[in-house]
Amino acid sequence: MSFLAFYFRLSLLPDDILVSILSRLTLKEATVTSKLSRRWRYLWTQVAGLDFDANDTLDRIAADPKLRSSERPKYINWVNRVVRQHRGPKLDAVRICFDLDKSSKCAIDNWVKFAIAKGVQKLELDLLENGETLRQPTRNYSFPYKQMSQCKRFSLKNVYSDFAPMQTGLKCLKALSLKCVNVSEEALNCFLSSCPVLKYLSIHGSGDLVNVKVSGLSLMLKYLEIVFCLGIVTIEISNVNLVSFSYLGPGINLIIKDVPMLDEISIGEGYSGLENNVFGQLSCCLYQLEVLTLDIYRPEENIKIFAFPELPKLKQLILKVGAWNDDSLLEFTSLIKACPNLNRFVLQLIWMSPSKRRRKVLKAAKCSHQFLKLVEIVGYYGRTSDAELVLYFIENAVALQKIIIDPRNQILERSPIGIDQIKKEESAQNVPRSSLKPKTSRSSIINSLT
Repeated sequence: MSFLAFYFRLSLLPDDILVSILSRLTLKEATVTSKLSRRWRYLWTQVAGLDFDANDTLDRIAADPKLRSSERPKYINWVNRVVRQHRGPKLDAVRICFDLDKSSKCAIDNWVKFAIAKGVQKLELDLLENGETLRQPTRNYSFPYKQMSQCKRFSLKNVYSDFAPMQTGLKCLKALSLKCVNVSEEALNCFLSSCPVLKYLSIHGSGDLVNVKVSGLSLMLKYLEIVFCLGIVTIEISNVNLVSFSYLGPGINLIIKDVPMLDEISIGEGYSGLENNVFGQLSCCLYQLEVLTLDIYRPEENIKIFAFPELPKLKQLILKVGAWNDDSLLEFTSLIKACPNLNRFVLQLIWMSPSKRRRKVLKAAKCSHQFLKLVEIVGYYGRTSDAELVLYFIENAVALQKIIIDPRNQILERSPIGIDQIKKEESAQNVPRSSLKPKTSRSSIINSLT
C-alpha cells in the first residue's frame, strides 16, 4: 500500500481515534503531523499526555555543561508553545524532564497551573541537574502549593488566554513525582489534604522537608517515595493503607505503625545502611513484607556482626551493595537464610572501587533454599567474591531455575561509555562461562547478559 493510500484511509477515521493514535507517538512526532493537511493541523493539540522529554539534549549537556545556558531557553520555549496550543479539555499526564532550577520559576509555575487547570492525573517534574544528579537545595525550584491551596478557582487568562479557568484544582491528581523540587512540610500536607485520589507520591532531593507525617485511613495514598531529602529528621507513617514505601538518605527517626497493607519496602538509611537499626524500625511490619530492597553502601563495616530477623513472607529480596575491593559477599547468606519462602534474589553491585585479587574461594555453611528459583547478580565484575556467591546458590538452591549474570556498571551516567569500561564488562561477562561451568553439572542455569 502506498503512503497516499494509507494516509487517505487513515484520514477516514474519526478524530477521537486519530487523537488516540497520536497519543502513542512522542510529542515531537505528534507535532509533525500538523503539516499533513488542514484537518491534521490541530489534532495533536488534543492529546491527553504531554511528555516533554529531552534526553538527547541532556546527553549533550552532560558532555558539555556550557550548553546548558543556551539549551534551557530552547526547552522552555518548546514547552510554552505546546502549552499555548493545547486544546484538549483534560490531561492524563504531564512530564517535564530537563535541567531547570529556580531561575525558571515563572515558566514552571505556569506549567504547573496549566496542568492542574486541565485536571491532570499524573504530574512529573524531573528537574535533576544534568538529568541525573542532585543540586544544592537552595537552587531548587519550589513547588507553588500556596497558589493551589488558597485559590479553589483561578483564571489563567493572564498567562495564556486560551486556557480554561481552574475547575478541579488538585482533586484529579493521582500521581505526583518531584525531583530537585523543594517541597516544604506545608506543601506535603497540602498534597495529602487537597488531593483526595492521590495514590503515588515521590519527592526526590527536596531541601525543605524536616518532619514528615503521613497518617489517616481516609488517605488514598498507596506508594510513598522519599529520596535524598537530606534535611529530614523524622518520618512517621501510621494508620494508613500504604502498600509500598521507599526511603533513601541519611539516618533518621523512622516510625512505622498500624500499616496492615504495607508489603513492599525499599530502604537505604545512613552511611552503611544497617547501623541505624533499620530492622528495629521496621519491626511492626517485617512479618508481612513480601518485597524488601536494602541499599547498603559499606557492608563490610557491620554485616558480620548483624543479626537478621526472620522474614517469613518475603518473596523477593533486592540488595544494592557497594562493591569495594574483593571482600566476600557470603555474609549476606545469613539474611537470605532468614527468608524461608524467598523466590527471587537480586544483588545489584554498585562499582565503587572493585578490584580483583587472587585468594582462596570461601564457602558459607550449607542451607537448603527450597523455593528460590531466580538469582540475579547485576554489576558482576568477575571478582572472587562475585563467583563464590554464585557457586553458593548453585550448590544450595534446590529449586533454582536460572541465574542471570549482568556485567554492566550500575552507576548510571549520561557520559558516553569509555573503551576501558566496555573491556571491563566484556571481561566480567566471560568469567561465568570459564570459571563456573566446570564446577557444576547444572551449568544451564547460567545466563550471561550482553
